[in-house]
Amino acid sequence: MKKQNLLILLAALSGLCGCASFNSGDIRVERSAARAMLEDRGTVPFSEIQVSWQNFPYRAATDSIGEGSFSNPKKIMPVPVPGGDSAEFARKAREIFSAAGLYDKAKGRGALRLKLTSFGRWTYSDLFGSYLVDTGFIFIIPSSLRVNYQLTADFATSTGTIRVEEIAQNKTTFHILMAPLYPFFAPGPRENGLLKQLLWRTASDTYARLKAAGGVPVALPAQQPTPPERAVLPSPPMTPDKSWLPGKPLESEPYPAQEPPSAEPPSEQNTPAAPVSQTAPDNRPVNIEPAPADETPDD
Repeated sequence: MKKQNLLILLAALSGLCGCASFNSGDIRVERSAARAMLEDRGTVPFSEIQVSWQNFPYRAATDSIGEGSFSNPKKIMPVPVPGGDSAEFARKAREIFSAAGLYDKAKGRGALRLKLTSFGRWTYSDLFGSYLVDTGFIFIIPSSLRVNYQLTADFATSTGTIRVEEIAQNKTTFHILMAPLYPFFAPGPRENGLLKQLLWRTASDTYARLKAAGGVPVALPAQQPTPPERAVLPSPPMTPDKSWLPGKPLESEPYPAQEPPSAEPPSEQNTPAAPVSQTAPDNRPVNIEPAPADETPDD
């Protein structure tokens, strides 16, 4: 009896650290579409599948403090996925497309390029380094992390290059009440199941687009390398607009040119004439004549 109580206590204590993971997104394949794809023998499969995976890892809100500036923000670069995960995904992709009748190295034609991009993918070391430290209330209020996946498939037919794109999301919720569910709903197996559904949905859509384009793939054009981006330097501050000051011309208008002063004396034509008449109080003009210079007034 004591051993049973001890085992129950140990099982309860072992479940105190855990989480629950859930998938979201319409990534399931319709049964009719899957049946048509598996029974079709007229579509020519691909002879090569090129698989790549780039990951933008999880970053807490406080990790970007002090990085970059407002005018030149720091660009987040993808990091390589661990070799084991990348190799397992490539193996799973070839296996699923082969089962769907879309991959045959000996009898196929052309190439299919699969590119998986994950946003916010985390590891337990990332959580213990920042997430669990910043969210100390995790055992009181549930907290969730979301990882988004984007899978694109590029191939070429006689009509041109075709792209198929699928998006899925995996949400992991942490809470002490869900801790006993950890052995059954761990995030790792849920991610593997999500990627498997994502590959089947991509295979179904690829089959539909390939069938509509004639069912025969051709050689895929080589992927052009992405040119390196130039660093953006902050622009100098703009000159303030002083057009509101009195007596100042607008910045869009040039200053008026000033004429140099003339050295010649003013001519008589430009000399203003003396007034020859004035107006009397009764509005009658009165002529005023100057007195002769050689005459003197009478005593």
